[in-house]
Amino acid sequence: MTHSRPQQTGAAPAVDNAAAVVHQRVRDGILSGEFRPNHRLVEEELAAALNVSRTPVREALLRLRQEGLVLQNRGWLVRDHAPEEILEYLEARAEVEAAAARLATERITEAELAQLDALIVKMEGEPNRRLFNEINGEFHDLVTEAGGNRVLANFARSSKINYWTFATPVRFTPEQDAVVDAEHRALVAALRAKDASAAEQIARAHVRHTADIIAASLGLRPSRS
Repeated sequence: MTHSRPQQTGAAPAVDNAAAVVHQRVRDGILSGEFRPNHRLVEEELAAALNVSRTPVREALLRLRQEGLVLQNRGWLVRDHAPEEILEYLEARAEVEAAAARLATERITEAELAQLDALIVKMEGEPNRRLFNEINGEFHDLVTEAGGNRVLANFARSSKINYWTFATPVRFTPEQDAVVDAEHRALVAALRAKDASAAEQIARAHVRHTADIIAASLGLRPSRS
């Protein structure tokens, strides 16, 4: 008596792949501000827009709920984070980016350093705040990736939250922008000099400085120094 092995249809991997695509697309939409806090995410609409079934959409939304970016309340909503929670995210990111910057001093390539230089020039000459924020995100992602530690990089991605997606707008003054620009240049200089201690301190202070500006805009106490 012979037994035939069940044929693999590939349906499960296809659903998994579709769910990953939907997850990344919706996550990017939330972090970019395309989907604002309290925006309703309708499964049928997302499925139609992304040309997938509702199953991967639901899987993606469940994952986003675990990450704290959406919630279920008679449907799916983009989560509006409390101000105190926002500062906790930034406090955690200060430590993650500090650790990544320290590792990057030994692992970053000349090509990556040149890319950071180019991003700084683009940021300093960009009057459009939305585009500035996108370039700034690229800068920080590149520094984190240059650390060469996948665990740190994955944690940084999973804990990412952008202040321009808040329900309450945060405004930077020209003087504050000048400080941010100087901190970017100082961080790249430390990376280029392979000064691990300086890179770590600058990266941490840079994120905390941003947290202090956000705290002031939201009427909260500044972050701990």
